[in-house]
Amino acid sequence: FGTVAHGYEELWQSPGGRERIFNALVDIFKENYWNPEHQDWDRWASGFHDRAVAAETRADFDSALRSMVNALGDDHSRWVGLASERAEPSESARSPGLGFQHSFLVGQGLVVERVYPQTPAAAGGLQRGDLVLRVNGSELRELPSAFELDGVLREAIGSGAVQLGLRRRGAFLNLRLEPAPVDFARLSELPQADMLDASTGYLYLPSFRNEGTAASVNDLLLELQARGATSLVLDLRDNLGGRLGELGLVLGAFIEGPWVEAVSGDAVIWRSSYERAPEYGLNLLETAEGEDFARDSLELPVRFAGPLAVLVSRQNSSAGEIAPLVLQDLGRATILGEPTRGNVEAIQAFDLPDGSVVYVAVANLRGVSGRDFSQGLVPDIVVSESLSELARGFDAPLAEALRAVKALPFTPGKVF
Repeated sequence: FGTVAHGYEELWQSPGGRERIFNALVDIFKENYWNPEHQDWDRWASGFHDRAVAAETRADFDSALRSMVNALGDDHSRWVGLASERAEPSESARSPGLGFQHSFLVGQGLVVERVYPQTPAAAGGLQRGDLVLRVNGSELRELPSAFELDGVLREAIGSGAVQLGLRRRGAFLNLRLEPAPVDFARLSELPQADMLDASTGYLYLPSFRNEGTAASVNDLLLELQARGATSLVLDLRDNLGGRLGELGLVLGAFIEGPWVEAVSGDAVIWRSSYERAPEYGLNLLETAEGEDFARDSLELPVRFAGPLAVLVSRQNSSAGEIAPLVLQDLGRATILGEPTRGNVEAIQAFDLPDGSVVYVAVANLRGVSGRDFSQGLVPDIVVSESLSELARGFDAPLAEALRAVKALPFTPGKVF
């Protein structure tokens, strides 16, 4: 069996083999790409043919085909290559750290943008919007650039104890953090929740990529409701997407019934809908003829029927862009933030004759109202985050969201 697989991988080594792989790739796109008019496909192929067939190394061959797929410019189609040559990241890979994301304001200090859960920063009480002025006695306001800041942080982490002097909404605090191994790749995708006030919950959802995301969101929403949340701010800023099934189960906390359609050419090829029962929630993918071909379920799903505001940024894409588009299309939420680009294709993996894999955008998504999601999202309230305002403890999009869900006549925390 191993010999056969090895033979497949060697197919690329001859000009005829490379020609065969190249032609198979072209045929896959011609037959399966969601928009037949997206390219003059023969002209597109001819621009990369000679480079691919003449490749002398596997790296050169992959580079030619990767450039070819990237030239489509849809942000979803992607050349993957051979599974045997893709390095798998170690699940146990961890780096010593504190566990927060930051930016540097020259002359002011380090602005905390996000605190990851289950980290020294979270345990020590660091918060988004904190302005760190000193690290182990070093005055950050005196540093000329972020390069010097990185050196100060590395030295402090290496010392084994980090003393932070910071300003939080006008008050000055000192925190002591003890560095520990942090799995940034895993923790950066975990949802987080808290209460903004006695009746308003906050849920930050950075990704739909991991299996179990919807179950985690369900647990957090139940916790927020138990703490008294009757309205909610769902923060999807910078969410780059992930699994459609997880997206459907998350949306099921707020909606029910059909929520999206996939279109290829001029035809609907599948639809997705959410069904709720007392013991489970079910997200279904059905063909245009009504036949199920995929389903994802969640036990004891939460139902959140209160006022909902959703935060987005211009970086949102894929499922991270589809979610607010659906909620806006169905009139379920007030969307706040920045306009998005309409990067909403659905993809499918295809195998090539040598065992390589390519992802192809096989459908474009639209709302059940017929709205073309590829036109992007225009928020109901356009508002952008300012790093200088965040350094003063004011998150403008979050404040506007709080005003929206509570129907306040003013923006809380805003200084005129």
